Amino acid sequence: MLGLAAGFVGVGILVGPAITAPPAGGSNHAGLGMLILLFGSLMWSVGSLYSLRAPNSRSPFLSSAQTMLCGGGLMIIAGLVHGEARDFHFSQVTAVSLGAFIYLVLIGAIVGYTSFIFLLRHCDPSKVATYAYVNPIVAVFLGAFFAGETLSLRTAVAAAVIVGSVALVITAQQAKEKMPLLSRPQLHKRSGSS
Repeated sequence: MLGLAAGFVGVGILVGPAITAPPAGGSNHAGLGMLILLFGSLMWSVGSLYSLRAPNSRSPFLSSAQTMLCGGGLMIIAGLVHGEARDFHFSQVTAVSLGAFIYLVLIGAIVGYTSFIFLLRHCDPSKVATYAYVNPIVAVFLGAFFAGETLSLRTAVAAAVIVGSVALVITAQQAKEKMPLLSRPQLHKRSGSS
């Protein structure tokens, strides 16, 4: 639990200034966007834990497809309501953006999410969920490498806290697995003898 809490603190350090910054130009889209992302991560965790006990398909591919179709359908509706279709033209799609889209569909969605569903069913959920803490760090370093974004001391501290929290979750689980299990009579004897 401490590792998970530390992970949230690390993400808070990473995105905190954008959330608390005064709005530029009368609107705080960055802060609102980050709050929505954090809420989405929370709901992702809740859904992941629910899926462990919910009746569902044995196939991770079918589970992934159901989730992607529902999420994609909702995003299409949201885009249409927001007026995105009126402003979209195929001539605006570049080769780079098309390549990025294909990569996200194949690697991020099909391979990544299907792997997540498989791991969620076969591994400890707290270990599987650690990827969500590492993703913001990967995004920050990719932004610095590809987009020339600057890395600050705050970013380095947040990265250290997040990576430390992931290590804490993994080592705590390994230590728990190595501890001998005591039966109830053994526990009762120990507590009575002290």
